[in-house]
Amino acid sequence: MRADRVISTIDFHTAGIGMRLVTSGLGRIPGATIGEKRRWFQEHLDHVRTGLCLEPRGHRSLLIAIMTEPVTPSAQFGLFFIYPGGYYVSCGEGTIGAATIAVETGMVAQTGSETPVVIDTEAGAVETVARSAGGRVREVTLRWTPSFVVLPAQTVEVEGVGEVPLDISVGVGNVFAIVEASRVGVSIKRELAKRIAQRGMAVRDAVNAQLQVTVPGLGKTSVDNVLVHELPDGAGVSPNALVWGPGQVDAAPCGSGTCARMALFHHRGLMRVGSTFTSRGLLGLDFAGRIAGETEVEGRRAILPEITGTAYLTGFSQILFDPEDPMRAGYLLEA
Repeated sequence: MRADRVISTIDFHTAGIGMRLVTSGLGRIPGATIGEKRRWFQEHLDHVRTGLCLEPRGHRSLLIAIMTEPVTPSAQFGLFFIYPGGYYVSCGEGTIGAATIAVETGMVAQTGSETPVVIDTEAGAVETVARSAGGRVREVTLRWTPSFVVLPAQTVEVEGVGEVPLDISVGVGNVFAIVEASRVGVSIKRELAKRIAQRGMAVRDAVNAQLQVTVPGLGKTSVDNVLVHELPDGAGVSPNALVWGPGQVDAAPCGSGTCARMALFHHRGLMRVGSTFTSRGLLGLDFAGRIAGETEVEGRRAILPEITGTAYLTGFSQILFDPEDPMRAGYLLEA
């Protein structure tokens, strides 16, 4: 066996989406903020991102959380997020999973039935509470950073569909186009995942061709994520599917997307401070969303969201990089 880089990970899934938490093997990542650390990694180790996320070590739907040292006094550790297409500012599934792993493996000492874990991210410090019973973490609540609507009530012309109304919203740093499923001729059902992906990608192409999106803190930006959803029913349950990356569908209900949708519902008057709803993914697994407060972001009305979900550890891995491996940096076949 030959390897000049060995990366250790703890594998998990949150509401169905399989992820990895990188715990060692990268060395110290310089930077006074998580954003600076992510940018250093992007400039110096982007080949490691592709090697981890793409075939043959990963796959086109793989999300990975990179654990770093903290950058604020109250935090236990930091996280940034990589995927086959690049980097995410925040990731609810990854943050819930990392908090779960930290408590279940002893990285953070358990303090009774509720253990606070503060995690530095590029979107800011995230206060989490890991609730334990019967020897495992049963759920994690994220008290997250502001989310807000950027462009409400827009219309784009989507190839093969026609005019489609949608909204552009930011969920804890990630930008989403949000469209009702019926407007693109689908419903949120597991067996329709391929059609949802096709329609979501068509919406993404239309948004980036026809709209100019400017986000506080980011400036002019493209929209990489499309949330196809159904409005909450009488019980407050709202099915949704995220189309992301090179054209796949998230099986989980998407944590930052849940925050973006709460910001939209707040903007429309459908939710207020203290309101809750259930964000349901394609596998029938849920995140609970709650609006904890209101704030402003550069003069825009914004919410302070909370989400609660559950993660399950699935394995421990050591990923090897052979210096002579022709597929060291990974590959992706477009199908």
